[in-house]
Amino acid sequence: MMKRTIFSLFTMLLSQIVISQNAATEMFQLASPKMIVSAVFFDSFTTLEITKDLPNSVIKYSLDGSGVNQDSKVYNEPLRIDKSVVIKAVMYHPDYLESDEVQLEVVKIAKKSAIKSLVLNQQPSEKYSGLGAAGLMDLKKGSAQFGGDKQWLGYQTDSVSAMLQLERNSEVSQVVLSALTNQSNWIFAPGRIEVFYDGKLIGTETYSKSEIEASNGATFLTVPVMKGTYNTLNVVIYPLSGIPEWHQGKGTTPWLFIDEIIIQ
Repeated sequence: MMKRTIFSLFTMLLSQIVISQNAATEMFQLASPKMIVSAVFFDSFTTLEITKDLPNSVIKYSLDGSGVNQDSKVYNEPLRIDKSVVIKAVMYHPDYLESDEVQLEVVKIAKKSAIKSLVLNQQPSEKYSGLGAAGLMDLKKGSAQFGGDKQWLGYQTDSVSAMLQLERNSEVSQVVLSALTNQSNWIFAPGRIEVFYDGKLIGTETYSKSEIEASNGATFLTVPVMKGTYNTLNVVIYPLSGIPEWHQGKGTTPWLFIDEIIIQ
């Protein structure tokens, strides 16, 4: 009788351990997959690779900016991308919680920048001066690790104006600004961009999402303009007037980081 009781207690204890281990496993969240592209800016195509480091895990993705779910496409091999897209990906595993969604945007451009020269109305912070105006027209992307990256120009101001001299008879339908979002370091995407030709406003866009809490990464902001042929453009970038209320730096002047202006 004593042996049977001890055996029953041992069995119950073992079951509780297994249940606890299973519960702990179910609560463990997967790390997000890593997305690597051969080029963020490309004129023909770029190659996307998504990596995982856990056996039996599955990566699902979208290329149209829509959220990823269980019905999304399964990633099996590197993808050839030949147009501007927003890529999103999530990692799944039968024994763990799915990862957070990660996002990466790639932009198709002309073989050569339409911008011949660029003049800024004010210089960036000495700490984040990058390559100056030249860095905004070299079609090279800054990294998420902005400290020491020469592609980024950092500002704390109410506006930044860039006067662009374009190649002769450049047809323009939109202007794209590449900015950085890193809210933990008080870096926010701009709230509005205006585009002028010969003093006339030909395009403007407001970005309300810049005030919303967001993950770190590149932010591409598009401004549709009155389609036409231009030789000069003036692009005026307006940072948020203040850091939003939900942030610990609320009310203070946010940082604006930019690394490229693209004519399309």
